[in-house]
Amino acid sequence: MSGANLIRLGGLAAILAGILRGVNSFIPINAFSGATPILYLLTDIFLLFGVIGIYGFQHQESKLWGFCGFLLAIIGIATIRTGAIAGINLYPIGALTFAAGLSLFAVGSWIARKLPRWISVFWVLSTVVGFIGYFIPGLSLLFVISGVIFGIGFAGAGIKIWSAMS
Repeated sequence: MSGANLIRLGGLAAILAGILRGVNSFIPINAFSGATPILYLLTDIFLLFGVIGIYGFQHQESKLWGFCGFLLAIIGIATIRTGAIAGINLYPIGALTFAAGLSLFAVGSWIARKLPRWISVFWVLSTVVGFIGYFIPGLSLLFVISGVIFGIGFAGAGIKIWSAMS
């Protein structure tokens, strides 16, 4: 399989991750019963491959910002999954690492100019809104909104990559 096809599949993974993350926003984090853990696992798998595809699409143009963001995003996903496997709640640490990586990734994307600028804005906005919603009591609705904003941005990046690599 060619590198272009792998990047295109990464774009498809980003679309699916964005959709799933938007859906997951409406499921409480502590609702780990039934199909919820499988839904979160699938989301993380698609996020992982989506991040790889997005980075592959713009790695040369995104410079050091994109590379550092890529690494932190991957480490964040790995931390969340490792905690889930070990039965330890590493979600806050993993989510913080992923959010920091996503923000750096957004700066790299802005520099690269291969994705529409609104995607970088949505990624940073989702991080800021998510932190406010997570840490300020009574504003948990913002955490839900953050997930939707992130999902739209991530799916938007995937759509751009999918169409550009056709």
